[in-house]
Amino acid sequence: MITSSVFRTAARRLFGHKLYVCHVAHENDRASTQTLAEYFRLANVKYATIEFNPSGQRPELQACLDDRGTVAVIGYNSQLDHSWIGDRKFIALAAERGIPVIQWIFDHPSLRWPEFAHNLDAANVRYVFVSHFCEQYFRRYVAPEARTAVACCVINPLSRADDLSQDAFLRRDIPCLIPLNLRRIGGTAEELDARIRELEPRLADAVREAIAAARHDLDNPLVLHLEAALARRGIELPNKTMHVCASMVEDMTHVWRRRRIFEVAARFPVLIQTDLPPPEFVASAVATFRTTPEWTDPAATFARMKSCRSVASVSLTNDMVHDRTANAINAGCVAIVEANVAYRRWFRHGETALLFRYDDDSLERCLDLVCHRPGQAYEIARRSTPLRDDPTFRFSGCGDLLTLAQW
Repeated sequence: MITSSVFRTAARRLFGHKLYVCHVAHENDRASTQTLAEYFRLANVKYATIEFNPSGQRPELQACLDDRGTVAVIGYNSQLDHSWIGDRKFIALAAERGIPVIQWIFDHPSLRWPEFAHNLDAANVRYVFVSHFCEQYFRRYVAPEARTAVACCVINPLSRADDLSQDAFLRRDIPCLIPLNLRRIGGTAEELDARIRELEPRLADAVREAIAAARHDLDNPLVLHLEAALARRGIELPNKTMHVCASMVEDMTHVWRRRRIFEVAARFPVLIQTDLPPPEFVASAVATFRTTPEWTDPAATFARMKSCRSVASVSLTNDMVHDRTANAINAGCVAIVEANVAYRRWFRHGETALLFRYDDDSLERCLDLVCHRPGQAYEIARRSTPLRDDPTFRFSGCGDLLTLAQW
């Protein structure tokens, strides 16, 4: 087990102070906060959580302003940017009290930055990203001088399996869980395609070219394909338009990849949790599709992993470990993951995980193994479980998050 001694530096840094984690009352945010709270607990850092309503008026936040021990306030995406107490912006009120506000952006910045509107020049704001590729994009196309960090808390306590014996593994009744939604922040594939058609023709062609080139790239930031397509056409974009186009490339690439996974997985006895099951795959599927909230709820999904032999997932960017993968390890499952730069660094194919690409039959071979050779799957899962207690894997960059909490 991880011991709190690993985090002594963090505890000394914030001794006597408290962090507030504030978010909308939503199951996704609650799951993220559970994961972050585990880090604070192990680091012996005092914290409190505040849930607020969906409207912009959030008097609940007055508590962290009145608490003289508050060292910083952490919020998710643009929620705190849109928070008010009466007629005053919350972030401005926090600045008057010398309190930094950390806005943790969980998606690619091109998708989330257009939501920010009210505190763009606030001196007390810092930003945290889930990957270095995301941070690089932000520094190039948003705010080069902003104070930023990269941090990922990826393992939720709900997914932890206690019995990791071979007998227990072989009794698990779900060969593979695939929890992937198809609706993206920008909408469905059809809605995104309609938005691309509304672009100026040369720009639309550049976006389509970038999407086609990005599908199989598991090494680089996807925006590189857009930048190259624009350069070939001699097109220079203002940052605002760049966000629009980059977000289309991000979203459409993810939709294509997920549909490709469903196309292959539909032929195997796996469980697919998704919001928009493609009718053409469902009709003759061996796989089971589930779409209702009791199946797709994050907490229920984490708990369900303990009944699975494997979990297949994708990353937000090519350089990050997704929480679905980390929770699969925590549950004693085989992680089936893209062969991107992050997973090639952490895993060895066939030894500690199963890695696949989109331009060959590697995913089919991965699913065949976990569905039909459970003994071999168990050995892979067994060799990967030490990672679940590795603080570098579980809490990557969280020390930098605490550094941002200091003025």
